[in-house]
Amino acid sequence: MPDITIDASLPSPQAVVAPRLATVLRGYEQRTDVALTHDLRVAGAAVTVPVTVETAAADTGTPSAIPLSMHATHRTAWFPSFRGQVRSEAVGPLESILRLVGSYETPLGAIGELADVTILGHAAERTLRSFLDRIRSDVIDEIRRSELNIRRREG
Repeated sequence: MPDITIDASLPSPQAVVAPRLATVLRGYEQRTDVALTHDLRVAGAAVTVPVTVETAAADTGTPSAIPLSMHATHRTAWFPSFRGQVRSEAVGPLESILRLVGSYETPLGAIGELADVTILGHAAERTLRSFLDRIRSDVIDEIRRSELNIRRREG
């Protein structure tokens, strides 16, 4: 199982990011339409796979480190699965990073890992990077929505 650490920067303070991260991930967990696209880099092929996102073990008192697991909703033996956590960490007073840390398991064990690295050009890692970018975008959207709601109430 390859280990992975992927970072994405956010232009917002940790105190704002952490609760929004928890909201976004809980939202993914409740949805049935979450899908990841695997760019296979073979003849321009890509596969979109519905996934199940689980954060059930998340400690609501620590929204800055949320356990996360993902697996294909159907045909789980054909697609990689991930187990780890998403963290939000302060970089400065007005900047944070999101960090996806964990490991993923490819289908077919060592043969699947070899195919992912050689033939598919690290498709599983690219997919996880894309997922973290999606989380980042959704956290930023959630921050904007919260700020707009505050302005409406105050206005």
